[in-house]
Amino acid sequence: MDITPTVYLTSNVFLEISSNPKINKEIREEIKTLWNHLEEISNLHYFEGRFPDKKTLRQTLDRIKPHIVGCHLSHPITQHLLQDSQIVALCTATAGYNHIKRLEEDRILVTHTPGVLHHTVADYTIAIIMANLRNIVDLHNYVWNGNWTADDKWDLDQSLSSVIDNKTIGIVGLGEIGTEVVRRLHPWELKIIYYDKNRCRHTEEEFPGLECKASLEEVFQEADIVSLHIPLNKYTKGIIDEKLLRLMKKGALLVNTSRGGILNFEDLLRLLENKEIDINFSFDVFPEEPVDPQILKHLKRIKEKRPHIRMVLMPHNASADADTRGKMVSLFLEDLIRLVRSDSLEDLMEAHIIPEHQRKLKDTKWKIQQYWSA
Repeated sequence: MDITPTVYLTSNVFLEISSNPKINKEIREEIKTLWNHLEEISNLHYFEGRFPDKKTLRQTLDRIKPHIVGCHLSHPITQHLLQDSQIVALCTATAGYNHIKRLEEDRILVTHTPGVLHHTVADYTIAIIMANLRNIVDLHNYVWNGNWTADDKWDLDQSLSSVIDNKTIGIVGLGEIGTEVVRRLHPWELKIIYYDKNRCRHTEEEFPGLECKASLEEVFQEADIVSLHIPLNKYTKGIIDEKLLRLMKKGALLVNTSRGGILNFEDLLRLLENKEIDINFSFDVFPEEPVDPQILKHLKRIKEKRPHIRMVLMPHNASADADTRGKMVSLFLEDLIRLVRSDSLEDLMEAHIIPEHQRKLKDTKWKIQQYWSA
């Protein structure tokens, strides 16, 4: 670009994370170096806080008129914000990007941060599986609330839970994260089945015994544990519905560390409350975040009526490994720099452009191209 682009970041966390002592020093230094470089080559602005509301974001974009915007999951970028703006590119410091409501015709390039968080999310997925199977949350609360007393005798049938050894694990979506879950569980000699829109023969070869199922229905019917690892988009919204939930075995476990919107929560709550299904669940994501107070009240009511149902509810924290978050910010800043310094599509070949845009990269006249010729 011959002009100096204006860059707006929707949070100060992208700078402050470089001072977080929990993050490896080398990663922190890399973030500082990238940040300083971005400041040198652009008109850089950022929100002095974590979460600008919609009105503040709208007013700021109208005032600053940025060419490039950087955000993360807590900053919904609506069609209204993008329409008729001079924004040519959006960068999000997340692997998922359903919080960016792109207009189909807006021609705004979007980058994200893939290939970084699959290790920590897979690790976390297994952690909340084990926490549920062994009833860790309820037993912790039992001790914490002072219910474990001298009158409470230990017995062979008290607080029984379940090991993972004899379980069939069903993976829905064999992308980076789903594959990493398989990689970690495969040495345990469990039966692992999966469903993906494309059969992953190379992964089956790498992990002998991994079995592809022809449909979601087969996975939900056969698995003792179903773990969801698919993106949220117009094809997957609400895909885990009443029909699939009814197929699950009594006492089976549903795990979601992907996006809350892929599960029809209304179906889940109704079936549980009416005692039409009897399943446990571990969720790190929800339809609305933070959790809608009414949903939480509903879940508490179900737990009170059906105390044997094990619920592990986490605050969208699967990627919250310190170094992982640091690496995500590094990728994010690298892509911002690539966009600012670019003069052609060839300059963006190493940028982490979202798959939908990668597929049509050379066949679309992107808004950024008008700046390359200005």
